[in-house]
Amino acid sequence: MMRIIQYFLPILLFLFSLNCNNKKSEEKNEDLVFHLLLDAYMNGSNVPCVSTQTVPLEPIGTWTVGGNPFFYSETLPISLHRSLPMVQLFFEQNNTFGGALFPVFYENRSISSSGFLNRDVFSGLGQGSSTSMFPYGKDTAYATDPAVSILNTDSISSPLGVEFNLEIPVSLSATFISSCKTLDSDEMEFQTNHADSADSGLYHFWQTEKNLDVNLIFVNNGPDLAYPDQTLTALSVALNRWKENYSQGPVRININFSSTTLDSVEYSSIYDLSTSFIFPGTLGGLFTTTSYVGKPNALNVFIVKEELQYGGVLGVSGGIPGPATLLGTRQSGVAVFIETHRLTSNTGQPLTHDELLLLGETMSHEAGHFLGLWHVVEAFGDTGEVGSRDPLRDTPVCGIWNDLNQDGFLSVLECSGFGPYDSGGRNMMFWSGMVGFAQGQITAEQGWILRLNPLVY
Repeated sequence: MMRIIQYFLPILLFLFSLNCNNKKSEEKNEDLVFHLLLDAYMNGSNVPCVSTQTVPLEPIGTWTVGGNPFFYSETLPISLHRSLPMVQLFFEQNNTFGGALFPVFYENRSISSSGFLNRDVFSGLGQGSSTSMFPYGKDTAYATDPAVSILNTDSISSPLGVEFNLEIPVSLSATFISSCKTLDSDEMEFQTNHADSADSGLYHFWQTEKNLDVNLIFVNNGPDLAYPDQTLTALSVALNRWKENYSQGPVRININFSSTTLDSVEYSSIYDLSTSFIFPGTLGGLFTTTSYVGKPNALNVFIVKEELQYGGVLGVSGGIPGPATLLGTRQSGVAVFIETHRLTSNTGQPLTHDELLLLGETMSHEAGHFLGLWHVVEAFGDTGEVGSRDPLRDTPVCGIWNDLNQDGFLSVLECSGFGPYDSGGRNMMFWSGMVGFAQGQITAEQGWILRLNPLVY
């Protein structure tokens, strides 16, 4: 998901609505959860506790989406409970083949008719690779269609299962990435409320502080530097803004920064922000070919000079969520673009104080995507449908009726109120940013999701 600056032409986000026909699938691999947990006990408390398992996939039948045949796999079990509170899925196809990919979750593995769609399906299908996770919110009924309620705070696993759906049935694999940190007592007891105003959830305070390691990667082309001073000190204004946002009571995540450089003529500028391709100059190519500078237990943030596809994109995440701990995939990272953050400074100069603050907001925002957060509302406003806003109950809402200039898009200022239906512009996950406008508000449920991510410890 990308974020753009307010004074550039907005980029439309098209929804792909699915009409799910009845279908049946078989259940196998009941021991998958055992394999997922094999390495969990090797992790200490001062590093992320992550368990991964990659399985090959074979199609067992077909169904129809919009008149086109889609193949589906067997149903694989997912364990979700207080000591395994979040599961991410990374679904990948060999680069030689194209076609859409997406997962569909089931509430009960023994009842195929209990199938439901997760939030990610309603914003388009993955091409070549796809990410998903469960849960997307504390109240899972708010994140799914049809509405279902599944707990991840019990001591006994919920009987979840997932099948994988694809257009071309060759060269497929799925990776399960599980967070194996036991929930704190207040995380287990946390309850959400529907947003009544922009203040909803803003005054929550978690009992314990968590940690997140961030690896900044400056992408240079010889003497043509992504940023003139490539030190943490030079970016301290931006990094401190990010730290301030995540240190708030509703989040309480401390960020530990490190940095490195990458010399690459192919990726010092990005001309295609798609993760569907791995050609030079594409975002997917950048993430795929640079695993040697990444850190598996960190969020890897690539600092790139510019993007050329739209000219107004501030940053972009490889996925919602990004595949935690997986390096060298088409979705393994976050990219932020220096030139888009300039308002008064010139190319080759350090960013001004206000420009650095905007860069910090962008880093916070794109990291939020990678860790599992959607836009509080999409560019065209909350329509009441699953795909028009995030899947969280306590985040602000803003409808298209607030489009005062009638350009078809909601601006930061049009959603800067404090009422139940005119707010969200101040939230870290609003769909666009604006120089000089603080967007550091984070609600308790957003913080709950950030704290559950496998990279957070």
